[in-house]
Formats: sequence, C-alpha cells, structure tokens
Amino acid sequence: MKLRPIIFWSHLAVGVTAGLVILMMSVTGVLLTYERQFLEWADQQHVTSPAAGAPALTADELLNIGRVAEPDASSFELKFVNKPGSPVTLTADRERILLIDPYSGDVLRDGRGATAEFFRVVTRVHRWFAASDENFDLARATTAYSNLLFVFLILSGVYLWLPPIWRWSALKVRLFFNPRAKNAKARDYNWHHVFSVWALVPLFLIATSGSVFYFSWASSAIYAAFGEEPPVRGRRGEADAAPAGRADTMPRQALLIAAQQHALAHEAADWHSIKLRTNAVPAASTTFVIDRSIGRRPDLAYELTLDSGDASVVEVKRNDDKTPGARARTFVRFLHTGEVFGFLGQTLAGLASLAGCLLAYTGIALAWRRLVSPLFRKTA
Repeated sequence: MKLRPIIFWSHLAVGVTAGLVILMMSVTGVLLTYERQFLEWADQQHVTSPAAGAPALTADELLNIGRVAEPDASSFELKFVNKPGSPVTLTADRERILLIDPYSGDVLRDGRGATAEFFRVVTRVHRWFAASDENFDLARATTAYSNLLFVFLILSGVYLWLPPIWRWSALKVRLFFNPRAKNAKARDYNWHHVFSVWALVPLFLIATSGSVFYFSWASSAIYAAFGEEPPVRGRRGEADAAPAGRADTMPRQALLIAAQQHALAHEAADWHSIKLRTNAVPAASTTFVIDRSIGRRPDLAYELTLDSGDASVVEVKRNDDKTPGARARTFVRFLHTGEVFGFLGQTLAGLASLAGCLLAYTGIALAWRRLVSPLFRKTA
C-alpha cells in the first residue's frame, strides 16, 4: 500500500478524534491573545488624581491596609506601576487581591475584577474545559493528548499539502485563495491548504511548546538537552521568616526606594512595575521584581533581594543568570503565547490561533462530507 493513503487516513482519523478539542483550544487561544494588555487597561481605569500636594502612601501604610483586610495572611505582595496616580495592587497570600488608591488608601476594587475573571475562566477552559475537581484529570488528559495529536496533524499535513505533481498551477491553489472555488466543499478544501501552509511554523511552535504545560517529560527533556536536571518546583519569591519582633529591619518604604535606585543604576530606569514581596513577619531579606514590560517578558525583568536591615544587595537574579536549561524552559513557556517576542509575537500567535480555528472547522467540514454525508444519501 502506498504511503500517501496511509498518512491521509491517519490524518483524517486523528482530525475527527481531536478536531473539536483543537477547535476549542484555538478559539480560547484567540481570546487570550492580548490578555496582559486588557488586564493592564482594566487596572488603569482606576487611575486617580491626588489633591494638590497630597503625598502618596508609603509601602508600610499600604501593607497595614492589607493586614487589616487579611489579618491572618502570612505574605503580601505590592505592585507599583510607574505612572502617576496608578492604583497599587495588594495581594494577600496570593489569593485575595485589592486595588488601592495610592493617595487615600481607599479600596478601589476587592477581587480580581470582571476582566481578570473573564480571562481566568477562558484559561481554565483552554487548559481543561474548566472542569470540576472530579472531572479534572480526565479533562486535562483530553486537552493534553489532543494537543499532541495536533502536532501529528501539523506534521502529517505537511506531507499531504505537497502536490502529487509539482506544477505552479497545483502549488498556486495550495498557497493562495482560489477565486474559482464556488461551492462550500471547494472553498473548505482550498482554505484548509492555504491556512495550513501560512500558519505552519507558528502553529507548530505553539502546539509543541504547549506540551510543557501538560507533560513533565516534555519539560524534563528541555533540561536534559542541556545536560541538566529539572528543578524541584516550590512557592515563588518568599523570604524565610525571621523571629517575630525583629528590630533591625528598615521600613519597607526605604527598601522600596533602594530598589528603585537599583533599577535606575542598572539600565532599568524605564521600569514599568515593581513588585515588593514580603512576609507578614519581619524577615532577613525582602524581594523585589523589577519589570520593564507589562509582564511575561523574562528578558526585561529581574529579581532583586535586599537585606532588610541595611538595604544592601543580597542577590540579583536575571534571566541571563539562569542555567541554559532554565533559560530554554522559560523561553519555551512564553513561546507558547508569543509573549517572548512582545506585542508582535502575541499578535502572530493570535493570528496563528485564528488559523487553527479555520483549519479545525474546514477539516471537520471536509471529514463530514467524506464520511457522514454519504451515509445520509444511502438511506435517503
């Protein structure tokens, strides 16, 4: 038996099996394209103008607001945006989120907000159908293996895309939209070929990089390629708690100013946001994340740890300081969303996801006409 029919029927069978799941992941992928920009926009709707001469609240005063709201919280994070009047985001134990007026201390929003909640739900649908706890494992496995099947569809589709006879007339209808495709079947056939070739590279990168979200072996393989062992994952960015009542800690505001000065002195004067992470109990050190982007650009952010007693630098962690395997793992993580290349990368990933929607739709439509429609004609 010739190779082409085997690949064709395998491609068709896999497409029928995983087509609807791939369509769902592609649609939600389109919706998530500019998540970071929309979240930033939603927060900036709460920008306030202070009264003449009114000073901004200090980091210590803002943390006191968090302690009153969540007295049992063990850790807090303050996010300051480098824009006059921007609200401060306070997160307690990575769960409760308050948006605070930086001048009056009024709570502008309690909770994630409608925009963030929308993207949270879309993300849950994208990854595991937003399934309940009892169905979580099955739902996650379904999306995980459907993503792998999508990789197979892309690779097998490359072979099937190649025309049997290499002539420009045959290549042209696979590269460009065919104005002579007058009926739905001809249009879907043409579109399936056109979108598959123009979106081939970004779709392949999105699908393969998506495996690191689902399979530990995929993540481990990245480290193994550089001869490294994958790290043991834990909670991020929290200093070890010092004994209660420690007296030699500086005010958090002084530490924040020291972090800002570090940013100015180390080519991050244009920082967009600074996150202050601290335990409820005074600790030996305080961690800051200084970011020149609106988020998700590891090359534009670094982590700074200062001694809480004298604001001296304890540690600086930049993306370039990571091991080659860790850098590659981070790159692949943000390659999936295109964010590793900034706004342009996000746009390209979004367009590729849109192409994925059309590929899934046209593939299902073609399969329906080949497999199901003849059965109705026989019974008619």
